[in-house]
Amino acid sequence: MPIYEYLCNECGRKFEVSQSMNDSPLSNCPECNGGVRRIISGGNGFILKANIEDNPVRTKCGKDQTCCGSAVPCESPHCG
Repeated sequence: MPIYEYLCNECGRKFEVSQSMNDSPLSNCPECNGGVRRIISGGNGFILKANIEDNPVRTKCGKDQTCCGSAVPCESPHCG
């Protein structure tokens, strides 16, 4: 479930709540019962990169292609 950040308009308290994407946004601060607004934050996204060694479909290095991602073909016998 995503974690949403809220900021209270009354007391200034900043807090996080784990909610389903289908849940309605909170409207009141748990501390003072004042009105709150949800803060849009950058989150903590991540990028997965494939490891060429784990890829079962590899091509052999040659003069026109590489299997290791090098800009220059390596023509190495260990590839493929």
